[in-house]
Amino acid sequence: MAPTLTVNGQPVEAYSDTKPTTIQYEATSELPAIHQRALPPRPLGDHIPPRGIREPVNVPRDRGLSADPNLPHLLANAERIDLTPSLGTLISGIQLSALTYEQKDELALLVAHRGVVFFRGQDITAGQQRDLFDYYGTPELLPDPEDEKAAGKPIVHGIQEQEEDYRGVYVHFKWPFADFHADSSFQANPPSFSLLRIDELPPTGGDTAWISGYGTYETLSEPLQRFADGLKAWHSSEHVYDSVLNHWGKSPQERPVETLHPVVTTHPVTGYKVLNLNSGFVTRIDGLKRYESDKILELLFAHIHTAQDHTVRFRWEKNSVALWDNRATTHRATHDYAPLHRHGVRVTIKGQVPRHVPESESRKKAVVKALKEGKVYAVHDENTRTGNYAERGFPKV
Repeated sequence: MAPTLTVNGQPVEAYSDTKPTTIQYEATSELPAIHQRALPPRPLGDHIPPRGIREPVNVPRDRGLSADPNLPHLLANAERIDLTPSLGTLISGIQLSALTYEQKDELALLVAHRGVVFFRGQDITAGQQRDLFDYYGTPELLPDPEDEKAAGKPIVHGIQEQEEDYRGVYVHFKWPFADFHADSSFQANPPSFSLLRIDELPPTGGDTAWISGYGTYETLSEPLQRFADGLKAWHSSEHVYDSVLNHWGKSPQERPVETLHPVVTTHPVTGYKVLNLNSGFVTRIDGLKRYESDKILELLFAHIHTAQDHTVRFRWEKNSVALWDNRATTHRATHDYAPLHRHGVRVTIKGQVPRHVPESESRKKAVVKALKEGKVYAVHDENTRTGNYAERGFPKV
């Protein structure tokens, strides 16, 4: 579908290098209306990226929707430990390189509910990581057809952390890379799943933490939930682009972009509401005056970053793997090991264009309903599955 491009309200045929270009996609039977801006690269330097903005796409049906919520194939010969009630599950006794189709589907469903699932001692290679994610959907990044070196290679990303104290780097490094974020949330199709395998790490340090967007939404007061339900926010790659160009000295291949997404989204698999904000990429709330937006974001970011009851922190070992759902979590690495080295390989797939479904409900309300109706499954956390709520009383909602 062809978008409408405008600069200062006037129709144009191409992106401007000096002024923001508004990009508007009309709603279709498959996709909602999408509002973006191609940000001008010229004020950030002389480099003009060869690629434009990624077009929105309709992605394949999530594999988790085909899975049995009791996970009979995935857990048949595996040990499971839920690391916190809210998110994070460690599974042992399984090699990701040898999953059956049924196990892959059940793993996708478990990740959608638990936010992030961990594995240790994995033999999976970068190519096998890509093969697994090709089963789940469409790669977030497509190979450049003109790049002969990339031909035939798996679409993966190397993760190599900044080996400087981020507090000092902030002086000239605009992207707060030590902040919580959801991968590429500034795209029209932010990633659904990401999978990271760490193959080199220091003796200690470099842990990664995740926060549940289900949890941060359900712990807002009801008036603030209703207020957030009606908001949209701009997710921007401009500060990433500027940092990569002017601090790292690299040449970004795509123009910086910002995309308008609902502040509260509805997860397409679980149906739970998610607080869809992250301080790594969100710059402002649409429709509010700048002062209002700054103060509301300050409040909501503080709410997210202090959510210890909805946080899990994972200590990596060599060949540990984390598979997480960007639609339900934010994450950050801990930069506490400079000048030592940490390296990993990550793969991602495109997710649905984020949507807000007003009649959807919080995870907490859905779980309490499941408890009262006796419809508790293996995808739920251990407290929900085995806790004596009938005696102790159901959680208040």
